[in-house]
Amino acid sequence: MSQIYNSESKIQNSAAMRRWRLIPSSQAVPTQGQMAFDQTLFDNYRAGQKPVLRFFYFSKPTFTLGRLEARRFPLDKLTYPHEVRPTGGRAVLHGEADLCYAVLAPVNDPLVGGPLMDSYCKISKLFAEGLQTLGRDARMTLEKHLGLGDPHCFTAPSQAELTWRGKKVAGGAQARRGDVFLQQGVFLLSVAEDWKKVFPAESMSNMAGLNDEGAPISRAQLEQALTQAFERAGVVFENDNSLSTRTTS
Repeated sequence: MSQIYNSESKIQNSAAMRRWRLIPSSQAVPTQGQMAFDQTLFDNYRAGQKPVLRFFYFSKPTFTLGRLEARRFPLDKLTYPHEVRPTGGRAVLHGEADLCYAVLAPVNDPLVGGPLMDSYCKISKLFAEGLQTLGRDARMTLEKHLGLGDPHCFTAPSQAELTWRGKKVAGGAQARRGDVFLQQGVFLLSVAEDWKKVFPAESMSNMAGLNDEGAPISRAQLEQALTQAFERAGVVFENDNSLSTRTTS
């Protein structure tokens, strides 16, 4: 079963303005690596500080693996560089054809917090609204998929993840530490040829890119649409182009 995210279920604007820190993808690549940067953000983040929305991408093909997946995966056999995510999930092969994000917030944040699945759903609904403005009628899956034995993150959609035309276009995973959480995820604009070189063809039947049909979407357009979805929900962003891993109140 899947849920259509339409105008009747849009996130309602809050009377109280919410101030967040926005780290756009236009910033330089962190010298310590994208995943290590997110880890440091997470380590330094405390409840009571501004939530963070960060966008980034990998300029060359790079694997990321969830922290538990990395323990069982034969890393020495990878044909591309790799980084280990501070969150969970299966392998993802990143590149020019995707946009990554990170959300840092208190567990009790009214916009994106709550119990784990509630938090997933809130974030997915915001992103689905952003995709709608680009002409992509994204749907949020309701069924559970354990992913045991799956070769990569996009083998099948998990609960509260986004699909388009029946195929998975975004994946995410969340980690919690006390009263704060980090959610990391990725949107596919297209399925890069590199995926086909390292994963079996049958494992890719349920994945798709947002540019498989319709007017092409650039990474910048996608980032802007997702950011504006948060703004329509009452978020006021403080743009931060620095590489600082500081967190502010």
